[in-house]
Amino acid sequence: MQLNIKQRFSVVAIYIGLILGIGYYFSNDWQFLIDTNNNLNAVLIATGLALILSVYITEPYFSKPVDVITRWVAIFLFLIGLNSKQCLSLSKYWYIACAVFTGLGLLLIFLHGFKKFEKQQRIAVDIICKISRPEIVFTLLYFDIVVSFFRYDQKEYPILIGFGFLLAVNKPIVWFVNFISTQFKNITSTTDAAKFIGQVIGHESTDLYKVELQSDNPFRQKELKGSLVYLENITNGVAGIVLSERILLGKKWLEILSLRDEEQNLISFNIKTLMPLTGEKSIFSKTNAVYLLNIDALEEDVRNAINSNKVKANFKNLIGYVWEGSTINKIKFNKLFSDELQKERGIGEGSIIQTEIANEEVLYQIIDARTDEESLEFKDTHGFTIGTAQKLGRYVAVSNELNTVKWLPEIYTPIFLLDPLNVAYDSNNFIGKLPNTNYGIPIKTPHELVTHNTAILGILGIGKSCLTFELLQKLLSTTDVKIFCIDLTNQYSRELPKYVSPTLIQIDFVPATLASLKAGNATGVPANPATWGNEALYKTTIDTEIDAFIASDKRVITINPDMHNVSRPGSQFNITHKIDLTPAEKVRLISERLIVKASLLGETSEARFLIVFEEAHSLVPEWNSIANEGDKNATNGTAKVILQGRKYGLGSFVVTQRTANISKSILNQCNTIFAMRVFDDTGKQFLENYIGSDYSNLLPTLEERHCIAIGKALKLKQPVILELNDMNEIILPPVVIP
Repeated sequence: MQLNIKQRFSVVAIYIGLILGIGYYFSNDWQFLIDTNNNLNAVLIATGLALILSVYITEPYFSKPVDVITRWVAIFLFLIGLNSKQCLSLSKYWYIACAVFTGLGLLLIFLHGFKKFEKQQRIAVDIICKISRPEIVFTLLYFDIVVSFFRYDQKEYPILIGFGFLLAVNKPIVWFVNFISTQFKNITSTTDAAKFIGQVIGHESTDLYKVELQSDNPFRQKELKGSLVYLENITNGVAGIVLSERILLGKKWLEILSLRDEEQNLISFNIKTLMPLTGEKSIFSKTNAVYLLNIDALEEDVRNAINSNKVKANFKNLIGYVWEGSTINKIKFNKLFSDELQKERGIGEGSIIQTEIANEEVLYQIIDARTDEESLEFKDTHGFTIGTAQKLGRYVAVSNELNTVKWLPEIYTPIFLLDPLNVAYDSNNFIGKLPNTNYGIPIKTPHELVTHNTAILGILGIGKSCLTFELLQKLLSTTDVKIFCIDLTNQYSRELPKYVSPTLIQIDFVPATLASLKAGNATGVPANPATWGNEALYKTTIDTEIDAFIASDKRVITINPDMHNVSRPGSQFNITHKIDLTPAEKVRLISERLIVKASLLGETSEARFLIVFEEAHSLVPEWNSIANEGDKNATNGTAKVILQGRKYGLGSFVVTQRTANISKSILNQCNTIFAMRVFDDTGKQFLENYIGSDYSNLLPTLEERHCIAIGKALKLKQPVILELNDMNEIILPPVVIP
């Protein structure tokens, strides 16, 4: 046992008391203390006292060559000071030893600094210093003196031999001093006695272990989750925190995570002051006992290390820890958060959590969860929830981007709910944010929203048009694109001015042009198809209106094909009637005229013209959803325009609630996807190719103003559930008329 300086002086004092008591008992006076001719002086003072002072005061840990020389010279002087009649039985050998070890000590001191013999010096110093330790030399000398001088004294001999063994072993006195010292500390300590929790019954990892509380433990009925504890380790305690509890019949199991400091070292401390006064459970017992920790009883540096530990400091946001079956792209985690936290923070699909990979913080998004059950002991079982989260990466606030982080976290790594208030958020700079956070996701390249086409999908009334209006608003502020909104519902004419200045919006073709178009819808002669309808006039009108719009200061034009009175001959020969062009056929004509205009301007990587297909399932229907054969050809023609438009700066927004009924040739060209709530299986199956099965399964349960986004135009490398901007933050302030 290691002793402090006070305890060492206490041991020396006890031994001195024994020496004085034994000497006085045999001599009946104190003359033996100064009478060098007295044999008791030789054995108790010259030898016994020298042994005690050397072992506990002057050389408690190690001896140096100088100490060796001093010791053997002292023994030599002691030997020559003995009376000739008092002859030690081993005196000749003692003289030889004095000469040998003194000479070797002097030689080693003389050779010190000679690098040639450095290795040999270290070996020789180690040997002579260990052989010449005071507990060895003085113990042998003590027994030689006792045997030589007292072997015929029946009274003194056994007592002196016994005292010699006490000096040699020294454990009883040391134990007694240590025991008294400990009890004194406990009596005078202002801290409570250690509170025994239970014993470790298994380790799941280096830091995570399981503790069992027996039925008679008073803490079994108390909630201990989040409590600080420590695990005994001889004289050190390792700090930990209770993560979860499992109730068994008459028992309780705790999962405890050991705490580490900033340098990833286990936080440990001396626990002698926390030792209970009595009882079977002692912190010095090697039984892997665990106790409640009173942090106020610790030193300041230990308290600071515990309080700054991430798990302790952020325990209220602890979600769980990494579970088995995690992969590089997805992790599974054991749910530890409370129902109160779930309600307070709305934890669920889309929630952002964070953990560490090689000491680097990484964000994940919850995408699934399942319940499970495990057998504990006998008939006891425990139900638990395992969540699944998709890796997003590390969010870089400077660039507002999610960067890839390779590999996966270690099993049992703690996972936390992301703090939602650690960055500023401005809806003008972002299309949305990670749910319940301020981590905004901007449009990376506005031009690519157009040139690489964008799809906005979702059920009726979920907010597709509002998202489209916001995207148009951001395009108008960052590009010079001209926007053609083809809308059969007239919603754009009514609602778009809330998001875009009305001075930038043109409502359909000029009324006079529409009137002329209607007037030109003639009934001709049966033998001449050119005299029937006004399709040719419509093409010319489209060219004229497009040229005028492009040349104007307007940026957006809303077009309702249903308001365009256009027809063609009902047959090629013997014509008797006209057929009105369907919206799909009119859209084809508009699209084809636009690509002609774009191609005349030459190739470019920037956005020039954007066609917005509102209710796209009616404008570019799938082949199995067409009303007549003309719609099939019209959709193919429009699809061809979209396929070829990118190199001329022409692109589209496809907005629809019926993914199954829209042309897949056009939809497949959409590189950026905003998928809002979707119910139909066809829509989910189509989107699964873009966002994967895990995210597609979430489509029916997406909240309002939430979407799953992915695409080239966004700063995203994988699908992500986004919380879209509040519409009230996007719409323009009302105009005050004086």
